[in-house]
Amino acid sequence: MLELQNSPEHLVAMKITGDITGDDVTKGSKAVEDALKHRERISIFIEIDSSAHYTLEGFVKDIIDGVSKLGSLHHFYRIAMVTDKGWMAAVARIEGLVFSSIDVKVFEPGERDQAFSWASERPEPLPQPPSPLPAIHFIQTTNDKVFAYAVNGRIVEQDIENAVKEINLAFERHDKINVLVRMKDFGGFDLMAVLNGDLFKVKYKALSKVDRYAVVGPRPWMRNFLELIAPAFNVEIRIFETTDEEAAWKFVGASQALLPESPITAAEA
Repeated sequence: MLELQNSPEHLVAMKITGDITGDDVTKGSKAVEDALKHRERISIFIEIDSSAHYTLEGFVKDIIDGVSKLGSLHHFYRIAMVTDKGWMAAVARIEGLVFSSIDVKVFEPGERDQAFSWASERPEPLPQPPSPLPAIHFIQTTNDKVFAYAVNGRIVEQDIENAVKEINLAFERHDKINVLVRMKDFGGFDLMAVLNGDLFKVKYKALSKVDRYAVVGPRPWMRNFLELIAPAFNVEIRIFETTDEEAAWKFVGASQALLPESPITAAEA
């Protein structure tokens, strides 16, 4: 059973006892959605009694509801969980790592008041980051069958959408293409960029449409990963140091045209 508790307007507080059903998850989700209608950012306090346990229905619905809220993660400020159940505490801590924009803390039952006080603190204003420059820049090549791009910065969902559009056009023009990527300054990626559905379709299509794939200047962990998975695919993947970029262009059968990279200026060329 899920019981909503009195709390400040920016905090959704609940206590869970006994069986947690799909209806309980719906009740909690509605309380969160109602709070978000009136507040830019909210926090969540969850007290889990030792008698609480999931039914299968509740567990599945919790997963579905959680995935549906991935697009609004930045509206959550803090999550405080009070529990003596080790597996629930572990799940909460893992979520705190994955969804790093949310401050997640787990408290023992004897720390209930401390947890409620921490979660009740007024959220800081939602940061308004400046619009980032594109992290994926397309490189003009001397061979239409060679698709090239550079990565400079943190990849966000818009970057993925642009890249998917461009490489699909290349796939439509040719039965097979070669690809070159220049890793200038890879700054990681946003979760929503990785979860982009069109990206998975392109990766699957690339298995039959890409003949050679050159990666120039990857970071050590990326180089090791690519070298590990390369034998499992029909695509011929080769890694080149930044100083060996000329060899990478020869491998894919083209060179960079004397034009600036798109969509930004020639500073990256």
